[in-house]
Amino acid sequence: MKNIFISLLFIVFSFPLFALYTIKGKIVDATTQSPLDFVNVALYKQNEEAPATGVVSDVKGDFQLPNVPKGKYFLRVSFVGYNTINIPLNVSEKELNMGMIKLFEDNKTLTEVQVIGQGTQMRFEIDKKVFSVDQNIAAAGGSASEVLQNIPAVEVDGEGNVSLRNSSSVEVWINGKPSGLTAENRAQILQQMPAESIQEIEIMTNPSAKFNPEGTSGIINLVLKKNRKGGYYGSVSAGTIYAQGGKPGATLGANVNYSSGKIDAYLNVGYRAMNFQGGGYFDRYNLKTTGSLVDTLSLLSQQNVMKRGFSGLFTRAGIDYRLNDKNTLSLTGFGMAGSGYSVTNIDYSVKNYLTNATRKYARQNTGAGTRPSLNLSLDHKYEIDKNGSNLMTSLSYSTHKRASEETYVQTENQIKTSDITQIYSGNNNELQFKIDYTKKFDQNTRLETGWQSTAQNRASPANGIDNTKTPPADIKSYFNEFLYNEQIHAAYVTYGSRIDKLSIQGGLRAEYMLKDWENKYYTNANVIKSDKSNYKPVVQLFPSAYLSYTLPKNNELQLNFTRRINRARGREINPFRNYSDSTNISFGNPDLLPELTSAFEFNYLKTWDNHSLSASAYYRFTDDVMQSVRFMNKGVMENTTMNVTNSNNTGVELVAKNRFFKLINLTSSVNLYYNRMEAATYTSLYDNTLITNIPEQQMFSWSGRIMANIILGKNTFAQISGDYSAPRLVAQGKESSSYAIDLGLRQTFLNQNLSLNFMVRDLLDSRRRSLITWGDGFYQKSQSYFHGRMIGLTATYNFGNMKPKKTQRKQENNQDMNFEGGISE
Repeated sequence: MKNIFISLLFIVFSFPLFALYTIKGKIVDATTQSPLDFVNVALYKQNEEAPATGVVSDVKGDFQLPNVPKGKYFLRVSFVGYNTINIPLNVSEKELNMGMIKLFEDNKTLTEVQVIGQGTQMRFEIDKKVFSVDQNIAAAGGSASEVLQNIPAVEVDGEGNVSLRNSSSVEVWINGKPSGLTAENRAQILQQMPAESIQEIEIMTNPSAKFNPEGTSGIINLVLKKNRKGGYYGSVSAGTIYAQGGKPGATLGANVNYSSGKIDAYLNVGYRAMNFQGGGYFDRYNLKTTGSLVDTLSLLSQQNVMKRGFSGLFTRAGIDYRLNDKNTLSLTGFGMAGSGYSVTNIDYSVKNYLTNATRKYARQNTGAGTRPSLNLSLDHKYEIDKNGSNLMTSLSYSTHKRASEETYVQTENQIKTSDITQIYSGNNNELQFKIDYTKKFDQNTRLETGWQSTAQNRASPANGIDNTKTPPADIKSYFNEFLYNEQIHAAYVTYGSRIDKLSIQGGLRAEYMLKDWENKYYTNANVIKSDKSNYKPVVQLFPSAYLSYTLPKNNELQLNFTRRINRARGREINPFRNYSDSTNISFGNPDLLPELTSAFEFNYLKTWDNHSLSASAYYRFTDDVMQSVRFMNKGVMENTTMNVTNSNNTGVELVAKNRFFKLINLTSSVNLYYNRMEAATYTSLYDNTLITNIPEQQMFSWSGRIMANIILGKNTFAQISGDYSAPRLVAQGKESSSYAIDLGLRQTFLNQNLSLNFMVRDLLDSRRRSLITWGDGFYQKSQSYFHGRMIGLTATYNFGNMKPKKTQRKQENNQDMNFEGGISE
């Protein structure tokens, strides 16, 4: 009873100390008296460098800062093209009305802002790191894949596959949504998406329960350009890119934006035509083990040269219509259309050590295909109150199609021994509905809850034709038709609060999943057989927890935990057999279980005036790890995916940004990690008595990346970036070290309306993937690359009637003013 009484006394007498007040006002142009929207309004405590809170003015120029504790502050009002003003405040009244605040145009800024330098390459936010793409000179004229190659902790291999912190289990989103991107199609989509369409990239390694738990290593969100500026504006661009060994390619782009008090609209069109030359080799030793003795039976050597290319159109369009001060309706979409080709020449040599005989033969694979896609989204946002509470609903639809035809012609002693055409098509449709409710009780307390339903279906028929027959005949063993349906229904709730310097957030997401699949194929008796799934619906829970504590002198500590999942889809579960390499046949496994990961992360943030540092220690434990498993079947290597083991990943990631002498912006990162895969066994698909033991594997490895933006003159900027990856573990083996250097140069003219960008990617022509793998009956060394050094030149011209002209300084002013976190849309 005594303790309760003391607690009540403490609450009663301390209540006045925690009284909260409201600051409001209206911002106008001092000359025209017209209201100014999207003006930055930040409130600072005396003698502190970081803002206590902040907002931007609405379309009427009004702003409101609720729930401000009593004390002495200064109010900073800033807008690019106008003079920044600082107003001292002594908050002691329940409502402080600032009245009309007039901003005067900064004539010097309007005429000379282009000489102040470049915006920041990276900024930290409470739950993510954000990287500006506008500052990535070395990616000018390139694709989204090439942009991602310069992002810390992100890796893109030669085939366009994306990984985060050494894990390929990552989600790639566009504007805060999956947008139909899957592990099967995103490599092609990212390679076709122009770099110029991306504004920034957000990296979230431990997203909260509000977000889809797919991707055990996190989410990479591509935020596409959608600036709001008064009037109309846009740009046109043209360029060429030459990849060593291929033919020169072309890039064309145009975008137009319009904004008024009621409507924001945009249209972006980009065309890319590229040609590449790649290749590689492997040496595979076929082994026989007798007791402790290992004999080499034969050596299969392969060398290949591949020429490939694509041309396509990428289009985005959208419109936001503000019905009134509280309601905004948005319709957005993007689509791609185009075609690609490939010609691969392969030379084989088989050395038989028992007979000392050597056999040589060759194979040419010629392919062509299309990958059209479309994504549409209808969104509504309702602003509930001035605290920032809102209700958001979204309905989106995406469709991705694929059609490919590849012909394999094999010759030996200049005699054609086989001529087969393999035909594959795919159709993936997805419909998603979301509703998200956010209740902000005050500036420091927030409740979020919502519902998401996603339904998708896939159809993937395949067939083969023997062209040596007259007339050409179907090959029964090549026939495969895989049908897949899936539904996921999810509900979530998160609650967060800030008490003085301590921020706490907890959340829980529940997902109910339904799925079924059917696979049709011919048996040995030439009868179509149908296998069907036997999947029972399940409910899975995904909790998340965050703690953050602010220390003096701009230091911050963060601790978080999430549970995430990686569900197999696409080629991983499709039994379709790929015969493009007759010595290495791959196929999917529809019985794969999902990977489940528990992830812990501890972050330390420190900021100075010109420097900042982020240090993250992380630990991930994953059950039922899906690994690519190789085994020999009648002298042919076959490759599929199985759940074979559990893994532990522990690491430290350091990311720093530094500005030196106002001329150099440096972004550096290093990721040091320890990877351990537990011992496991798997059984051959063709012989249940053949069991392969995989011993425990463990390795320490690291990777690093550095990017420097340099001001060489009033209108001349340069960029140099380099990355290195040490040797690391892969399924049944390890990958050798790799490194690369990229360069970029930008020159601007006509008051920065015209710019020329020159880039060299992979300056040293060193981007190669070298592997050593082993398993029951084989040992293999291989190396491959998708293209060599690339050189490009792009010209961009900006136009419009914006008043005042907004520049990259706006982004710099906003870099520390995200108080909510989350994924941008």
